[in-house]
Amino acid sequence: MTLAQILREKIPRRGILGAMMFLACMFSYFIRTNLSIIIVAMVKNGTDTREENGTDTREENGTRTDDSAVYPALHAMIARWVPPNEKGMFVWAMQGGPFGIVVTFVLCSQVVGTYGWVAAYYVTSGLLLVFFALWVYLIHDTPDQHPSITEREKEYIKKQIGTSISKQKVKLPVVAVITSLPFLVLLWAHFANMWGIYFLSTNGPKYTLQVLGFNMKSGGAITGLPYIARLGAGVLFAAAGDYLLRNKYLTVVWLRKIFMISSHMGPALCLLGMTYAGKDKFWAIFMMILALGFNGAACQTSLQNHQDLSPNFAGSLYGVMNTIGSFSGFIIPAVIGVLTNEHNSVETWRPMFWISAIVFMSGTVLFWLFGSANIQPWNDISNGGVEGAISTIPDEEIKMTMDNKKAQVMSDDEEEENARI
Repeated sequence: MTLAQILREKIPRRGILGAMMFLACMFSYFIRTNLSIIIVAMVKNGTDTREENGTDTREENGTRTDDSAVYPALHAMIARWVPPNEKGMFVWAMQGGPFGIVVTFVLCSQVVGTYGWVAAYYVTSGLLLVFFALWVYLIHDTPDQHPSITEREKEYIKKQIGTSISKQKVKLPVVAVITSLPFLVLLWAHFANMWGIYFLSTNGPKYTLQVLGFNMKSGGAITGLPYIARLGAGVLFAAAGDYLLRNKYLTVVWLRKIFMISSHMGPALCLLGMTYAGKDKFWAIFMMILALGFNGAACQTSLQNHQDLSPNFAGSLYGVMNTIGSFSGFIIPAVIGVLTNEHNSVETWRPMFWISAIVFMSGTVLFWLFGSANIQPWNDISNGGVEGAISTIPDEEIKMTMDNKKAQVMSDDEEEENARI
């Protein structure tokens, strides 16, 4: 019996696919955030002159460890021959995610504390290779291509995703999009959200270990706590938002605007509280936990609004938003490098906390003034649409289950039968 057959008998296929998608998302964050904690140990064990409690960020030769990027999988192979203070080695623009970041911080801090920073690279890269092997073995492009799927499973999946999807390519109406005020406001709100996430995920470990004075093992685990808060709060905010909409207590646009107070204004105020807590470890970490807990509401604001504006181009819009938002990953290390070049302390970091708070607040203000939840005119792809859109697509070409208002209601017998798949 093959591994796929064993998994299929023990776990419903939808459970396997869901688990693999979850792991794919987790590992994408996993490899993006491991450097942010490992680099602290690399610098400490290199030629850095910093004291244990962190008072100076300069190396003896005047270069810094946050100037450019290489892929983490290569670090373990080359770091033994290239000293940690070599220019152009260790900064990588990384994105954050609640569960992946928690696992990364906890795992890496324990491995580094016990076996050293080189081992952390081998462990993270090894786990990624294991996941990649599972993905290649278990995941296929379509149900028809899967070697061990049953006919019942194949029919169910096809019924859910639709048997026919248009092969015509719909071009994004670029001019209309980049001149759309509601989208531009959303773009900035998303940039502000990613700025905050980048700031805390890529520099949180550095701040807690070097400025607040946590040791590697406890500091890594503690830095992961805020992301657990964000994960849990995100679920609660999602449920609360759906409840308010379902019972018509709020319109969509007012839901988005009110929740922006939590997703953006809340973290802004908490970041200020964090820096003015000084070296009080408890209050600084508590403020950090609150900041990311409040930010869980982003699942109802900047992470959702693109679908309000244009369901037909939601994927493309989110791609644009993420691309622009990722620039914060390049900007933040440079700004921190300038601010902390001469001295690494709470006071030298404080302007960065203020900048991050202002970015968050500006996103809220602009969205309240100009944000919208109405479908934009350039979303229409029928009758020629707007510039860049195509002609009408036949209904039979777009049989997809994207509208949960028309979700299929199954009988008890059907549901029980499908649960076995």
